[in-house]
Formats: sequence, C-alpha cells, structure tokens
Amino acid sequence: MFGTVFLAVSFVSKRFWLLFFFQNESVNASKTVCRDETQVYNGTEEEICPQFAQAIGNITQAVGREARLECVVDNLGRFRVAWMRIETKTILTMHRHVISRNYRIALSHSEHRVYVLHINDVQEEDRGSYMCQVNTVPMLWQVGYLDVVVPPDIIEEQSSSDMFAREGTDVQLKCAAKGRPEPKLTWRREDYKPVGILIAVFKDSFHNEVIRMADDPPQDTSAANASIHEGAVLEIKKVSRLHMGAYLCIASNGVPPAVSRRITLQVNFPPMIWIPNQLVGAPLGGNVTLECNTEAYPESMNYWSRHNNEMISDGGRFDVIFTVSTYKINMILTIHQLIHTDYGIYHCLARNSLGNTEGTIRLYEIHVPQSIKEPSSAKIHSLNGVSATGDTDPDYEKDQTGKSDEKSPETSITFTEKEDFVNSGSLIRAMVQEVMVSVSIAILTTYVLLRPGT
Repeated sequence: MFGTVFLAVSFVSKRFWLLFFFQNESVNASKTVCRDETQVYNGTEEEICPQFAQAIGNITQAVGREARLECVVDNLGRFRVAWMRIETKTILTMHRHVISRNYRIALSHSEHRVYVLHINDVQEEDRGSYMCQVNTVPMLWQVGYLDVVVPPDIIEEQSSSDMFAREGTDVQLKCAAKGRPEPKLTWRREDYKPVGILIAVFKDSFHNEVIRMADDPPQDTSAANASIHEGAVLEIKKVSRLHMGAYLCIASNGVPPAVSRRITLQVNFPPMIWIPNQLVGAPLGGNVTLECNTEAYPESMNYWSRHNNEMISDGGRFDVIFTVSTYKINMILTIHQLIHTDYGIYHCLARNSLGNTEGTIRLYEIHVPQSIKEPSSAKIHSLNGVSATGDTDPDYEKDQTGKSDEKSPETSITFTEKEDFVNSGSLIRAMVQEVMVSVSIAILTTYVLLRPGT
C-alpha cells in the first residue's frame, strides 16, 4: 500500500520544525525499520539504513551569484532524496526531478549519493533554511542555511547633496547606505587632507584677516586632524574656507564592491586681501612689479586702479596677470620703463556678492647716483732727464737706451691714470716756481744795471 504524504508541525524547545513524513498505518512506530513508501517489511528483516556522509552546513553567497547546497547520503539503496524550502513549505526537487516552477532552481546528482541543489542568480528572498530528506521511516533529514549577502548601496534620498555654507557656521554632512551585512560608513576628503582642521583667525599689522593653524590647539587633536571619520554624520564646527572641497562618503561591508558618494562643500565669505609689500621703490626708466593676494568665495571680481580711481588694463607698458586657484587669486601688475607720472598710490580691489575690500601700494622713485671717473695724472719729461721739480727722472735713462742715434725730443707732458705719476697739481706748482725764479732774476739784473755809480 502507498502511504499518504503530509506535513507535520512540532514544537521542540520553542523551535519551529517542518517535517516531511511518509506514513503507513500498519507500521509499528516503536520499531526501527527502514523502508520506502512502496515496500513493506515484516519486521524480521531490516534493511541497512541510509545515513548522511556530511552536514550541509551554512552557505553564504552574494546577490547575483550561484548558490550550491550539497547533500551526500551513504547506503541510499532504494530510497529517494528530496529538497524542500522550510520557510515557504515548498518541495523543490524529488529524486532526480525538479518540482519547483522557479526557473532558477536546478539539481545535479552523481554516484547515487550526491545531490546538489543549485540556485542561480541568488536574490535576497532566497535567504533561509533548506532541508535535505530521505524517505525512510522515521524520516532522515538535515537542514542547511543559505545567507545571501548584498553589497552596499548609497540611499540618495537620505544623504546630503552638494552644500553651501557661510563661514563660521556649523555644517552637517549626512550619508545613508543599505546592504547585508550593515554597511560601515567612513568619510574622507578627496584631496586626502584632514577632515577637520583646527584653525584660528588673526589680524596682521595691516588689519587684514589671516587664517592659520591654531597656535594653542586642544590637547585631543586626533579627531580634528584625522584623515578618516567614521559614522553616518560628519559634523564640522565653525566651518572655514580651509574646509572647502569635496568629501567622500564610503560605504563598505566586506562584499565587493564598496561604493561612495561625493559631496562638495562650498564655504562663502567676503573678499580679503594680503599684500606682501606695501611700499615699493624703483628707479626712473626701470621696471617694477606690484603684487596682491585675495581670497573670496563666490569668486571675486579683481582689478587694479591708480590714486585717481583710473582702472588699469592690460596693454602698453602695463602687464596685468590674474592667477586663480579655488578661492585664491594672485594679482600681478608689472610696469615697464617707469616715468615720473607712474609714481604714486596703486590700489588692488576685490568684490563679490558678500562684500568688497581693497589694498594700497605706494610706488616711489629710487635715485641712483652717477659713477665719477678718477682724475688723470701727469708726468713731465725734460731734455736732460731732470723734471720740473728738480728730481731725476728714473725713466730717462731707460728711454735713452737704444735711442742714442735719435734726436732728443722737446719737453713733453704725458698724461696717465697710474697713481705713481705726478698729478696735475704738481705740474702747476713747478711752472709757478720757474716763473718766480725768472722774475726774481730779471728784477735783480735791473737793479744792478740801474744802481748809481755802476
């Protein structure tokens, strides 16, 4: 006789089990007898019972992959193996046939002992318990669990988008993700700078605001200067321009691939100017370069002007160069071939929707003294080698060597710039002495000739 097939539910230690039985009323349940559903034994002969060679175990597979649950039975004999899904009370396979209408379910078998349940393109709804059972009495069964893991995915509706904030306010960037296991969320900057930066605002000698690293930061700086922050919310207190940039929310749970969301933080603030040199000097006819550095966001409109509010444009003797880097602008003004009217006050100005500011540079003239040539010195040669001062000329004999056949020249004066020659003042003194001697001789001669009694 064929027994009737039914599902029995029993509660053992508060656990829910679904058991698949083949029942026959003539069987004495107290005896341990192995039989199939078509053959009844009289109890005097017992068939060797099948037994599982190994446990199915717990299987973990990612969404979209293939899951394999293997059931190995020794001494199967005439008995049959079936697979069923416990949560849905669904029979999936019976012996060598697929019963389920789910096209993703398949069965493979070998050696009349290995029965493998294949679940292709695994989905989250496939997660659960699967039973491998043999139609013995009592029923032989074991359960394996399939865990379906899901790679992380960012939930855009619950995450922050690109954000604008005024400098000095508090900012919160939020990120949400789903997956199995629960994704871990981390934050980092795209440029790998610290997520939170300790800053302080100072005023320089020209009352310009300058943002720097704090001179006296708190003792616990690990959180502020860490390059990675963990958690669903990234909070930045008193946001500054140094926090401006792109932030990445990275979700990972050990199931590849990890995903990230890029959030851009823009910090708005009015223009500020920093001038390296406010007093610049240059000579007439030369070239000079004036420099200003501005910071502003949104990006400011920058230009140069003179003290008469005349805007300076690029061209002619003026070169105007603006170099933009994020919220910073470097302003360079070069003036070629300076003239008198170029000297005076110059202004560098910056304007945006939040305000405006300007810096002042004074250009003054540098007077460069002209170089003076050293006076020439002179040396006098006489006919006999004696100078006008009565000193013997040391070069006279050298000049006469090899020139005995030449006629001696007239007295000459040779000018040179060597320091060992007689300078022009010595020459004048020598000439005055000769004139005075001549005059004295003339006076003495006249006196002798005109003296009475001569």
